[in-house]
Amino acid sequence: MRKRLGVGSVLAVVLGGLAALGLVQPDNTTIPVGPSLQDLFNARGESIDALADASVTPETFTPGCALTFEVLQRNAGYMNSFGWYNVTGQKPADAELHEFLACTDGVGTVKVLDIKNDPAYAGGDIGFYQATGPCGTTTNYLNIFYSEKGYNPDGNQLNPFIHLLIYNSTATPKAFYFGWEDLLAGGDNDFDDLTTFVTGITCSGGGGQCATGQLGVCAVGTLQCQSGLLECLALNQPTAEVCDALDNDCNGAPDDGAGLCPVGEVCDRGSCVPMCDNELHQCPPSLVCGPAGVCIDAACVGVPCPADQKCVAGQCVGACDGVVCPYDELCLAGTCIDPCSVITCDSPQVCQHGACKDPCQCSGCAADETCQNDGRCIYTACVGQSCGPGEHCAPDGTCVDDCAGVVCPGGDVCQEGACVPAGAGGGGGGGSGQGGGFHFGGNGQGAAGAAVPAGGASARADASESSGGCGCRTAARPTPGLSALALLALGAALGVRRRRAS
Repeated sequence: MRKRLGVGSVLAVVLGGLAALGLVQPDNTTIPVGPSLQDLFNARGESIDALADASVTPETFTPGCALTFEVLQRNAGYMNSFGWYNVTGQKPADAELHEFLACTDGVGTVKVLDIKNDPAYAGGDIGFYQATGPCGTTTNYLNIFYSEKGYNPDGNQLNPFIHLLIYNSTATPKAFYFGWEDLLAGGDNDFDDLTTFVTGITCSGGGGQCATGQLGVCAVGTLQCQSGLLECLALNQPTAEVCDALDNDCNGAPDDGAGLCPVGEVCDRGSCVPMCDNELHQCPPSLVCGPAGVCIDAACVGVPCPADQKCVAGQCVGACDGVVCPYDELCLAGTCIDPCSVITCDSPQVCQHGACKDPCQCSGCAADETCQNDGRCIYTACVGQSCGPGEHCAPDGTCVDDCAGVVCPGGDVCQEGACVPAGAGGGGGGGSGQGGGFHFGGNGQGAAGAAVPAGGASARADASESSGGCGCRTAARPTPGLSALALLALGAALGVRRRRAS
């Protein structure tokens, strides 16, 4: 259930108008030109197509504890040096460029950069640069080219010339090949002027929303850095269909199939209820008994909605519209879940706020955070703080209710940091939501990659209660006649309730 991004497929997403094979320069030259890189890959036993697998992403990288660089090719008369810079959102000044490979470092040179202990490292993502000579340095150079190609000195910056090709190694996990071109406007476009093999770095950008290409609960995933590539990992795997308002088997239809409910009952918003018949089981005022035996809004009769939406007042709306999930949870198909409970990260990465990240012993923490032994960052004010069930630690060290500000889907309520059916007991606030497709609760990181407080809340395996809404009509339970109350009481005694989604 993984969908690889980066290499081939991410290029279509990020760059759009690319040639069928390889990238193209602004002058429509397909790159790389010549056999040099392909011959190198073949000799090293890599299953890499120098044209089809060429990429300009990622442009920035998350450094590990130690970065190892090996010089594989030099075909520019030893005129080029190589180094790194802190990513700030601005083109780095010359003084912010840190040389690592000098122009005199020949083929076979291996150097290790301990980025964590480098006093110049600011603690975030880094980019790379090439300075061209003669014997280019950061103070004596002809040109400087960057992994963030928008900073390159040649061409229209809306479509700049490419000077760095990146290849993910197929033989070594979390390793990349960097192939640099050192001539303005692409020159000979062979990208073998300086070729290095880099290990110990991972791609940036994990944690955002992505589409897996599947249906139902399998459709939504998160971008994770796996073996050096951004991959779209599904948050759910297909299972047998049950009555829970979700498309469990990922065939595009929620709560479909026979045998989901006992005879005489119908699956309504994730629960088995008696079929309405306008006699024994009547609908509440303003609702009508629909053809499937479910009480629905009269305006929703005959209104079909996609599998990820529901009908409200005759209109199809997203099952997560208006939903605000508990802290560190996200809304998926009308259900709040903890994404870290279903994500498996590459070792030694850890999952925090729905994204796989290098342990903080390698990547470091923000200025107001402290690295924990488990590899996760927490606010410094939270060190030694112990919060109760359903709470997390805020930046000032106080414990905050995970249910604060929560609007649960489908009329559920928030209790001890989880959305549960309204009849399941007391708890924090929570109401019916009408909204969105992918929302993190509280201050969690959502699809836009917003910053996330690193509180001490741990992953909950039983993240939420199923709440319905996916492909359903907003409905109310039928009002039973007196003779049916005993049957409903018996059903309650037997524990008829919605399935907990994990």
